[in-house]
Amino acid sequence: MLVQRDARRRWLWTAAAAVAAYALLTVAVEVTWRPLVEQDAVVSAAAHRLALEYPMWRAVMAAVTRTGDTVVLLSVLAFTLGFLLRRRLLAHLGFVCAAVAASAALRLTVHALVARHRPDEMLSWAAGWSYPSGHTSHFATAALLLLVLVWPRLSTRRQRIALVAVVGGWAVLVGASRVALVVHWPSDVLGGWLVALVGVPLTIVTHAAWRNHSRP
Repeated sequence: MLVQRDARRRWLWTAAAAVAAYALLTVAVEVTWRPLVEQDAVVSAAAHRLALEYPMWRAVMAAVTRTGDTVVLLSVLAFTLGFLLRRRLLAHLGFVCAAVAASAALRLTVHALVARHRPDEMLSWAAGWSYPSGHTSHFATAALLLLVLVWPRLSTRRQRIALVAVVGGWAVLVGASRVALVVHWPSDVLGGWLVALVGVPLTIVTHAAWRNHSRP
């Protein structure tokens, strides 16, 4: 998987900005920064009222959030790895594995260190600590990986816009569904998106550097 120098520089800046934002957000969550806590509470209370007032909205959000379940994502990952293996795209396969591992390690480490409690009035079952959102980070990572792998294979601008709209839009919806069902605070979801924006770009830069170094 080859990445041009200019593209590698853009990915590096993306990762740097995401690292800074994720660090600031994590500190704010850890110290229970009052403006963040209050805003989380306001949005969660509004989401709770909306879901109770409109059962159809709640049902739609529940259906959306199930697409981000571990079983679904593991199935997609297994299919992707199998496809890359059959095509003997070993560099791409190694990149996907490394990106998934990097994002998971980053999320789980912060997840355990911060140990934030979930909202009290959850409208769906959820276990474990709250920050950052696992559904959100997993699906955002998968969406970003699909964009990276599929984008170069599309020949028209319309196809690329459609790809971003579908994959990126669904990743946003999965994160929003976690707030809509009051199983995560809004800042948990923001943290989940930032995990993907740290893990995938850093893996791209590292993988590209390794490929360039190992090339004869």
